[in-house]
Amino acid sequence: MWVPMKSCVAVILVCLAVAATAETPKHPRFGFPVYTNEPTGKQLAGQHKPADNPALSPSEEQKSFVVPPGFQVRLFASEPEVVNPVAMCWDARGRLWILELYEYPLGARPGTKGRDRVKILEDSDADGQVDKVSVFADGLNLATGLLVANGGVYVGEAPNLWFMEDINGDDVMDRKTPVITGFGLEDRHELLNGFAWGPDGQMYMTHGVFTRTSARDPSNPNAAPVLLTAGLARFEPKTRKFEVFAEGTSNPWGVDFDLKGNAFVSACVIDHLFHLVPGGIYARQAGQPPFSYAYGDLPSIVDHRHHMAAYAGMNIVQGDQWPADWQGAALQGNIHQNALNIDRLTPKGSTFSATKWNDSGDFLTTKDGWFMPVSTQTGPDGAVWVMDWYDRYPCYQNANADPAGVDRERGRIWRIVWTGDDANKPVPSRPTKDMDLEKLSSDELAKLLANPNVWQRRVAQRILTGRGLTAFGPRELDAKTPLHELFKNGTTLESRLAALWTLHSTGLLDDDWLDTAAEDQEPAVRAWAARLTGERGDPTKDAFVRLERLSQDPDLTVRLGVAIAARQFVSSSLTLDTPPKVPISELITGGVLSGLFLNSTRGVDPTFEFLFWMALEPIIAFDPVHAIGFYQQDGAKDTLPFSANVLRKIMHRACDLRDEVMLSRAVLEFGKIPADAAPTLIAGLQGLVDGQRGKVMAPNADAVAVISRLASSANPDVAKTAQQVGSLWGDAASVKADLARLSDANAPLADRLASIQTVRKLKSDESREALLVIATGTDDDSLRVAAVRGLSEIGGDDTAQKLLEKWPKHSPAMQRAVAMLCTTRGNWKWPLYGAIERGEIKRGDLPPSVIRALASSKNEAERRKAQQLFGRVNASPAEKLKLIAEKRKIVVEGPIDLAAGHAVAKRSCLVCHKLYGEGTDIGPDLTGVGRSSLDALLHNVIHPNEIIGEGYENYEIETYDGRLISGRLIENSDARVKLVMAGAGETVLSKSDIKQMHATENSVMPEGLEQLPDADFRNLIWFILAPPQDGKPLDDARKRELMSDSGDQAAAGPARDGESLALWAPDWQVDCPEFEGAPAKFPEFAGRKNVLMTHPVDERTPAAIVRPLVLSPGERATLRFVVAAHEEGDWELRVKADGEVIHRQLVGHDGARWKQVSLDLTPFAGRRIVLRLENAANNWSYEFGYWADLRLDTTNVAAK
Repeated sequence: MWVPMKSCVAVILVCLAVAATAETPKHPRFGFPVYTNEPTGKQLAGQHKPADNPALSPSEEQKSFVVPPGFQVRLFASEPEVVNPVAMCWDARGRLWILELYEYPLGARPGTKGRDRVKILEDSDADGQVDKVSVFADGLNLATGLLVANGGVYVGEAPNLWFMEDINGDDVMDRKTPVITGFGLEDRHELLNGFAWGPDGQMYMTHGVFTRTSARDPSNPNAAPVLLTAGLARFEPKTRKFEVFAEGTSNPWGVDFDLKGNAFVSACVIDHLFHLVPGGIYARQAGQPPFSYAYGDLPSIVDHRHHMAAYAGMNIVQGDQWPADWQGAALQGNIHQNALNIDRLTPKGSTFSATKWNDSGDFLTTKDGWFMPVSTQTGPDGAVWVMDWYDRYPCYQNANADPAGVDRERGRIWRIVWTGDDANKPVPSRPTKDMDLEKLSSDELAKLLANPNVWQRRVAQRILTGRGLTAFGPRELDAKTPLHELFKNGTTLESRLAALWTLHSTGLLDDDWLDTAAEDQEPAVRAWAARLTGERGDPTKDAFVRLERLSQDPDLTVRLGVAIAARQFVSSSLTLDTPPKVPISELITGGVLSGLFLNSTRGVDPTFEFLFWMALEPIIAFDPVHAIGFYQQDGAKDTLPFSANVLRKIMHRACDLRDEVMLSRAVLEFGKIPADAAPTLIAGLQGLVDGQRGKVMAPNADAVAVISRLASSANPDVAKTAQQVGSLWGDAASVKADLARLSDANAPLADRLASIQTVRKLKSDESREALLVIATGTDDDSLRVAAVRGLSEIGGDDTAQKLLEKWPKHSPAMQRAVAMLCTTRGNWKWPLYGAIERGEIKRGDLPPSVIRALASSKNEAERRKAQQLFGRVNASPAEKLKLIAEKRKIVVEGPIDLAAGHAVAKRSCLVCHKLYGEGTDIGPDLTGVGRSSLDALLHNVIHPNEIIGEGYENYEIETYDGRLISGRLIENSDARVKLVMAGAGETVLSKSDIKQMHATENSVMPEGLEQLPDADFRNLIWFILAPPQDGKPLDDARKRELMSDSGDQAAAGPARDGESLALWAPDWQVDCPEFEGAPAKFPEFAGRKNVLMTHPVDERTPAAIVRPLVLSPGERATLRFVVAAHEEGDWELRVKADGEVIHRQLVGHDGARWKQVSLDLTPFAGRRIVLRLENAANNWSYEFGYWADLRLDTTNVAAK
């Protein structure tokens, strides 16, 4: 498989900084700098090819739009007033604030001022077109988020979330304060973005999977940071609390809330639309969530795909300028399609189902390939506003190939208005020309909460929230405000909910009104009564009485609200376990969770079940015994299957506590469940099996006796599951029964497979022999492969030899499994080498992953033997390019058989990838990414290690019992790790069994697919490029499109990842040409995080890391970093100051792998110097330099 292409919302984020000079022209009317384009360069082909048409003028683009009858697309602003817009919002006067992004992907060069800026676009006469532009703030660098509130504007500029203020009222920033810091910069198109106010009065933002944030409040440096990767986060301005609202998805870019306050986000590469509930952990594009005990994740809500994979913006239509028939529609920008897609949201249990609104799923289309809708929002006029980045390039890959060619001259803001039959109907940009909601009284704002335009409601709530407790005058006990009146007597659900939300966000909501809400006839109001009880976080008797009553509600959305609230009382974080306000040992929740449990007879769904577990899990972690009592009367049979699913997780979590006493108590309580409650008992036993994966932890003898009793159950399913547990815990009768079941050819295949998972943990001679009999016999292939995987864990000196003796009779799947087994232990490699030398096994029979594992052995003798048998595995870039050219000729000149290509794909690519639902999930789904053109695909296949996406690194693990295992890391908890690898399935290891674990320099995709026979390789490539499911016949025109010559290798496929390099140490420049995969940045290498790899240009010319700086007089300054060498080479480190060598050392293998370097720069105080850290050749053999932890310790250093 190949490395994942990063999700592509960031067409908006594909620019290279073009230095502004004194000659930069100014806007003729408004005076701000106007930047101009540079000539275009290298171009990509295939799905990432630039737009076919030249840039259109705004009026020409406007004519190209196709929208449903009755709608018009009208221009509000365009270049030069707007260029490269990435975020927008409005103030209370209806003025549009926009954020212009110039500095992607590398950011401003060290010592130069950033050019990103915040502008205010004003339509003074409200005629629908901008006539005044002010620059509020400039000098920003990689700013991506914007939201007006609280007398200022919040701006996201990683690593900081700023609050910027205009003190004197001249529309120019006078002060900025960091309110949250620590936002990651790893992936420049996945930074903090999509700012929006939520119904709870908090600020929400989306964040991408390949960026890692450790957010913290700079005014409270001792507080623990909040870890955020993919997902939705929120910030409470009054308390400055930052938390993850929901985890998962991919690169979400935009969030919106429907009429009832449900959150929806768009996502890239994977499914495009998610409904996110607080505390939910959702499917993600890569990596793993920080929380290890959810035991599953939640899916998207879509049943379809739109065009390709890049989406931006999220808008739930709720503006009164559009007809009622369109209200509630979900609009998303589709970058690759140059369109707005539209989906219909239909309630489904406690969540939603999203389907295409119409046959096409499109609302707006155009043939203009430059249209890039990056944000879609409802405006002050009740119409839909669209921010158009307007660029020829559809994705970030284009910027890598041609960074100077990104358009720097254009940008548009559109309004989509309903005109019906009157094409000339005036639609002002705001209700009144002199609108200023900040000047309204609180009573007037309360009336606005009933406005049919959601923009008016949200801004009114935001202003009232800022006024807080005294919004309606001095607070008096039991005093009623217009908010209370609107909540009680409002004529629409949206007005009543807006009043309830505003009561909460102003602090005016008390228990009596929450109780009133809990009795409301509207389920949405009752659900929010529960939600807001949790948000308030007061663990009072009134709160728990209310929640207990609501836990019996007939509506599932209400009970979901109760589960969410319950979670907030047992953890101060929604998606991680952190200490709650009141310790769990002191918390008296009444019957809240038991009420939810018992009322699951009214109906449940996966979302509710997940949130119920999230509320229960911290209690189980404290003491698993209490919850098992739910099952002891009748096995909770009336609440199946929900109750069984929960019990499975309870027993799993009891194992993951890694506490023998706790586990023993839990098993003893489990033993009190009635013997006739078979489904419940089976689920609990299966949870114990789940919890033993990685490493067995046995309870005390009394607990083992419980399992022994159940192993003799009259119910055969209870008995066999208990026997699996009993075998793991050493119960002799259970071991005997499991071995007998494994050997019974008449037993169901599923039972025999389950027995293998148990028997492999015994690591006895008896279990080894039983598995060898299966593996070398004639049973079902899946059983034999599972037996081989089990044998790799058990060991045995002659295991490999016995399996290899049967090689000719093995199926291809068995041969892959046996070959992989031979790579996991040193003494098993030599029988494989011998079989190859004797001609019993052909080199072509071995999958590339096996060859790579053998060639990269840490044992020198094994490595030499592999090179003797297979030749050099890691070819140089020049050799790779030559091979790509040769294979390209083979692909384009021969006959094509897509059906044969499909057959080859099933044996190769689909072992790791999915394509249109077929295959496995080890690598990224190829449906939306990875096959843009012939050249790009050949690079991905033949040179998969050029760029390695985070989450797809190859990890190597050495266990204490001598096994060597590699694969993609998909779980890394306190108790265990889980790897997946092609042909080897999942491997689960206990942390205590691991001697060493590190990420390698390689992707999990092995090299070597080019060794397929020519016809197979050709057919495979064409099948991946153009599968029938694409719906595009593979005619000559299609072939020409996919084969378009991109000029050279750098444009043909992913080349150097300049974005990641710039992020390694932003103040330093990397001076290193491409050489055998260098330069590159690894998330982890040899035990260090954030590692840079370089390689000298040649034997005389070093690679270097350079930084000009000024050292302040009288201050001490120390440069610190660590360096390491390749396992097969060494190199010379030279540190120069203004060309003078001030430090020199050989970086080899004497002593520690990482060499500490500390240099006193105090002698240079008061001077401007250029520091140059060089990676120089020593003997031109594996001269790779690895760098980490680079820092300059000083109190006053200014980069120049």
